[in-house]
Amino acid sequence: MNLGLYNKTEEFIVDALTKANNENDIFHAKRTAYWVKELKPDAGVELLIAGLSHDIERAFYGDWKAGSDDPKKLKKHQELSAKEIKKFLKKEKADEKIIERVSDLVRHHEEGGTEDQNILCDADCLAYFEEKALRNARKYKQKGKEDEFKNKLEYVFDRIHSPRAKQIAKKRYEEALEELKK
Repeated sequence: MNLGLYNKTEEFIVDALTKANNENDIFHAKRTAYWVKELKPDAGVELLIAGLSHDIERAFYGDWKAGSDDPKKLKKHQELSAKEIKKFLKKEKADEKIIERVSDLVRHHEEGGTEDQNILCDADCLAYFEEKALRNARKYKQKGKEDEFKNKLEYVFDRIHSPRAKQIAKKRYEEALEELKK
């Protein structure tokens, strides 16, 4: 495995998101890569890099989609992230097969498709539940938008493909739902 490229990618992600004043997404990127490893211990460097970089477009374009589940916005988000990581990997003179594989994974991280795309999607959802679900439940509750957030939670939970990932996410999903009821 090319850990040198993985480490350079992590530095790039951290630097870009720090410059964009987006530290929350640094944690999310690292936790997504962590969940990729948990779900697929033998994951290749391409899948791990995709885990780190799946939301990198936010460092360059901001969070313009703001949690939207609109298919057109999600497609644009995926495409912009794939474009940015592809530029970085080309600059690092990564092997073309790695570049294309990472781009393909990132381009499908919201909905999945292949086994590895599904793992990336699941890891992204697990990182969301771990880091954002409870905090966002409180925020939406304060705004009186419990139903809107409940729909968001259900949307993210329903995106999870594997029974194992659903089981891992279930506790955080239920905690966030309970928070909305308080």
